[in-house]
Amino acid sequence: MLRRKIAVLCLFTLLFSTGCGENTRQETEKIQTEDAGENREQEISDESVKLAEGYRSAYESAERNGQLDSLELKCEITEYLGDAGYAAVDMADLTNMVNYEQAEAFCESAEAGEENRVTIFAVMDKGAFIRYDMETQGGGIDVAVSSLRWENGSPNVYYYNEFTAHSWKYTEKGYLFIEEYRPPGYDGAPGEIAFRVKPLDETCRELNLRYVNPVGYKLNNLLITDWDEQDFSDLNFYDLYDKLYYIKYGEYVPYEPYEGAEYDIPAQEFEQVIQSYFRIGREQLAEKTIYDPENETYCYRPRGYHENELPYGPYPEVTAWEKQADGTLRLTVEAVWERRMADQAGVSELVVRPLGDGSFQYVSNRVTAYDESLKLPWHTPRLTDEEWQSYYGSGAGSSGDE
Repeated sequence: MLRRKIAVLCLFTLLFSTGCGENTRQETEKIQTEDAGENREQEISDESVKLAEGYRSAYESAERNGQLDSLELKCEITEYLGDAGYAAVDMADLTNMVNYEQAEAFCESAEAGEENRVTIFAVMDKGAFIRYDMETQGGGIDVAVSSLRWENGSPNVYYYNEFTAHSWKYTEKGYLFIEEYRPPGYDGAPGEIAFRVKPLDETCRELNLRYVNPVGYKLNNLLITDWDEQDFSDLNFYDLYDKLYYIKYGEYVPYEPYEGAEYDIPAQEFEQVIQSYFRIGREQLAEKTIYDPENETYCYRPRGYHENELPYGPYPEVTAWEKQADGTLRLTVEAVWERRMADQAGVSELVVRPLGDGSFQYVSNRVTAYDESLKLPWHTPRLTDEEWQSYYGSGAGSSGDE
């Protein structure tokens, strides 16, 4: 009887200690995982700050010269990060990625289900960057994303997050798209990010920066409608006035954009902007605008609430170009829409005319392709005169001559 009691006691002791041991092991592993995560975050943060300190002189020089938002500073930082051994590119993909071979090898490994890792820096204005530390194994991609900015003269990592890509793809064109999951109803920034990995021809980059990117796709239809110098079709010159005014003068249109505002702009003022970039006479321009011949003014209405566009639309890149017999340049322009993980949301052929004084004119545009599967349009046209009157009434908000 005594032996039996001892055996039962030993059995209970064994079961109890085994259970406690399992719980203890699980708790230990959990703590170790948390510690490892904290250590990784700290290591990334420390390294990012150290890297930023390495380009402090470039940052401070740009700050003194009022060039913190310049592409030149972003290029200088990406080159520095490239020399430090990392893949890096400006956030807007206006330049080629340095050390792109690292990112390309990572994408190929992910497609093959092999193990690999890469760190990509996306450089922003004011010396800031977003850092993506990515690992792939078995076809999935794990991402640790962190952000650094300068505050009171010192670099500071202010954001860190880890996630497993909800979806990802590497396109034939050379774009890596990664999606972080967003639940239904989420009203923050979209979860998609994109990197052009394969480099573009440098001349295409230069042509895009000079002729295309300053206008782009936002709040205008230059690149998404067919037109030429004989028929400007549905081209909206009020939207282009907003864009071209900034390109010409380096300042925004000097008319307060409050809801229902209406201004009478002297013809010469309006035409100086439009005719700098289009070969168009007053008669043609008057057909596309609201022109008062008696007072020689154009009616101008800033876009209002009813003409807002969805945020996070596409951006353009020039992928090919050709100099034509008459001296004009035919540019193949493709829309990259990060939000839709599409590297060819639309394609058009834009013709520009370089002029002897270094300026240029837009000659024509022809849309050659559009991805109908995307469904969600990114462009919202301006209100017609009838629509504007229905919202604001005749004379509502009118400010007269400026």
